[in-house]
Order: sequence, then C-alpha cells, then structure tokens
Amino acid sequence: MLIRLERILLFLVVLFLPTQLGRHFWPDFSFIYSLKIDYLSPTVYFWDILVAVLLVVWVLRKPGINRSALSLLLFFLLTQALSLLGADNIGAGLVRLEQYLVAGFFGVYLASQDFKRLLGKIYLPLALGIIGEAAIAILQFIKGGTLGLWILGERTFTISTPGIAKFDFHGLEFLRPYGSFPHPNVLAGFMLIVVIVLSLWGSGVSRRLQNLNKKDSGQAGMMLLIASSFLAGLTIFLTMSRTTMAAGFIVILVLIRRKWLILMGLLILILSPVLFTRFSSLFNFDNLTLLRREELIGNAWQIFLQHPIFGVGLNNFIQVQASDLAIGPSRFLQPVHNIVLLTLSESGLVGLIGLIALVGYPIIRILNFKFLIFNLNSNFKFQISNLLPWLIIIFLGLFDHYFLTLPQGYRLFFLVWGVSLSISRLH
Repeated sequence: MLIRLERILLFLVVLFLPTQLGRHFWPDFSFIYSLKIDYLSPTVYFWDILVAVLLVVWVLRKPGINRSALSLLLFFLLTQALSLLGADNIGAGLVRLEQYLVAGFFGVYLASQDFKRLLGKIYLPLALGIIGEAAIAILQFIKGGTLGLWILGERTFTISTPGIAKFDFHGLEFLRPYGSFPHPNVLAGFMLIVVIVLSLWGSGVSRRLQNLNKKDSGQAGMMLLIASSFLAGLTIFLTMSRTTMAAGFIVILVLIRRKWLILMGLLILILSPVLFTRFSSLFNFDNLTLLRREELIGNAWQIFLQHPIFGVGLNNFIQVQASDLAIGPSRFLQPVHNIVLLTLSESGLVGLIGLIALVGYPIIRILNFKFLIFNLNSNFKFQISNLLPWLIIIFLGLFDHYFLTLPQGYRLFFLVWGVSLSISRLH
C-alpha cells in the first residue's frame, strides 16, 4: 500500500514541478520601499506539500538513505545558514533556507533510489509536464495574454501590461510566453534541461522496454520523447531567450545525428531573420537589459569585497543593493544574474565552497565512475555527453539566477542533482 502511494506521489511531484501555485505571506521583511518582493515572501507551494507527504510515506517505509547525498545537502545548507549571522534581514534568509530544504530533501530522495527503476517512474510525468507547459506557452503567444490557469500558478497579464516581456520584430510586438513560470527565460531554461534529461537518461527506458519484448510501450515512450522535444524546441523559440537558444544550438550539435544536421541548418537559415533581430537588439533598442545586468554585477562585486567571508546574508542581495537605487517606479529589484556572484555576495566564500561542493561532487562521481546509461543491449556504456545537464545549468547560471532563487529553478536543480547521484551509485 505504501509503495503504491509513494509511486503516485512521486508521479504528481514530478508532474507539478513546473507549476508555482502557492499561498504568499507578507510580513514586514518582505517589503522594500513599501513594495512587495516575491523573492522575500514566505510561500507555501502546492508542490512543497506534495513533497512533504512523499517524504513522510518514504520514511514510513524505512528506506535506505543515500548518506553521501544527505551529508552534502546538510553541508550546503550550513554554509548558507552561516551567512545569516550578520544579516540585516534574517527572515528573508530563512525563507530561502526553507525552500532549499524542501527541494534538497527531494533531491536526497531521488539520490537514494535505484536508478533503473527511478527512470521509469519519472519519465512519463517529466514528458507530460513539458507537453502541458508547451501547450500553455503556445496559447499565450497566440492570445497575447494569459489563459486564466491560476490553479497552476499562472499569473495574469497581457501584452500591454507594463514591464511584460515582449519581442519587437520590425515594429510588430509579440508576447514572450511565460507558461506557469515567473519569466520566459525560466520557462526556456526548464524546457531545455528537461529535454536533455529525457533524451540522455529517459530514452534508455524506451530502448530497455523494447528489449524486454514490450515493443509497444517502448515505441510509445520514444514517440512521447519526440513530441515533447519538438514542443519544447518550439516553446524555447517563442520565449526568445537568447542564452537558452545559444545553449540549445550547442546541445543540437552534440546530440543530433549527422543525417539531421542539414535539416537543422535549413531550419536555422529560415529563422535567421528573427534570430538576427533578437540577438542584434542587445546592441541597440534592447540594451537596457545589458546595462541593468552590468549594474547588478558591479553591485554584487562591491558587496562581496566588503563582506568576503560570509556575505551580507542569504536572500539579502536585493535589500542591500536597493539602498543605492533612486526612488521611483523604475527600480530594478532583482538578484544579480549570475549564480556565482550571487552566492559570493550573499553567503561569501564560505557559501561558494558549499555550492561548489554541491555541484562538484556529482560531476566528479560521474567522471570517476563513468556516467552510465542503458544501451541497445541493456548493458551500460560511458557517454561523456551525459554531463550536458550540468554543463547547461552552469552555462545558464552564468547569465541568470533562477537556479538559486525561483521555485521551478531550484526544484529542477535538485532533480538533476538527485538523479545524477542515483546514477553514480550504479558502479
């Protein structure tokens, strides 16, 4: 009974991972200049409740816990918590710690599973999540506004909403779709990484089913992979996320078979006018994003130099750097768009050591024990390309902050982390 309940809960946890339905609370420490700041708000997400119930059911079954993963997570949390010793806004730091705690223990749960069985459990909900989010994003793009799916955490906006993300193509404005995410860039990054996970790890499930004389199931799994990959690619294009599209081109070169390269080249050539406009806009009418990020980078570096050991406190960057901004509605109250600088400024060198350990350990395990995946003969083989999920996370993390600050970002981060540690136990 508990085993069946656990499997259902895991399916729901993975399926609802891209959603952000939650109840926000607004204590005094969640405001800056009388403005509500989502990053500082204590929030109870529906996903958090699902994870909590899953972990309770799992503990009742008295499972074997991956002690290395648990120790690594606790060390990371400790290095982040130490930054709060001298922080001005301890409440905001505790909000972030709680978020890491829930997502991190989900990662420990995944790391403690048998990899061969785990893939079969998360393959379908991951693919369905991609397809569902792609459908929402495409409809938002067509409509030029949201669909009213508040039950998934979709926010309400239209293309005329001030500050909404848009794409200008020779005088024509198009909404960059959000799905149920806080920003199109987060949606695009999520799509790319999940597709990589499905392609590199999940495709082995389909091949294994075929080898076990479950041909129909194996073919259905492969068709699901193709459908989710196509829809994810279309969604990434519609979001017009520059860094994710650039990373996607690299992934295509690594993963795609040679016979498809000509077709992909033709597709890129057809889309080149749109792509050129999007990327060249950085140097003319859309250079505000560069100026803002440059300013945040400068602020983050100055904060680190003033507080090099423990930083100014976890989740305290916005409040500290906001004191240098002019009063008015145009304030850009955002974390620095770089996870290394964000960690250095908020939790100092101690926090960076914790982050490096958290990310570096599964990568080292992958390299030392040879990242393994099912091949056509149901054996295992080394594929260095399976480091791609981590390489893309690191690359995108150099240009954005959502892997450490936004719910779908750190959930996905710890999913990749947990599955990576589950794989490394195969040796």
